[in-house]
Amino acid sequence: MTFFAKLHPLIVHFPVALLTSGVVFEIYGSFKKDEVVETAGRFNTRLGFWCLFPVLIVGFLGMLSLENTEKFKDFLSGHLRFAFLTTGTFIIAMVFSRYFRSPVGRGIYFLVLVAGLVCVLGTGYYGGELVHRFGVSTAQ
Repeated sequence: MTFFAKLHPLIVHFPVALLTSGVVFEIYGSFKKDEVVETAGRFNTRLGFWCLFPVLIVGFLGMLSLENTEKFKDFLSGHLRFAFLTTGTFIIAMVFSRYFRSPVGRGIYFLVLVAGLVCVLGTGYYGGELVHRFGVSTAQ
């Protein structure tokens, strides 16, 4: 077991928490017209977005060190699929946030944020199954 395989489950919770709280606060603040909550959500969303990249790199390096992946390959595949969907979805959200500030662009931005949140939750589900059901990156 390499360093990266053990490190990934430890650091992934930070961007997950930032993205989840960011999306919820940003949408809630927008609907309630609470600029402070919306700004806090926007900050969390952007910080979580930038924190995705080191976590992806560490996760990929950790995955390269895994052995005997046949018994959990479906879960690993789902985890990877959702991880890349999460990243792509939030890239689209950042582009819409930056360059499409019209009411339609803002609506699409919020829809993409919700899709990104679903992707984060899917990634977390498969990652949790890898760790807790199959003992990936643990001493089991």
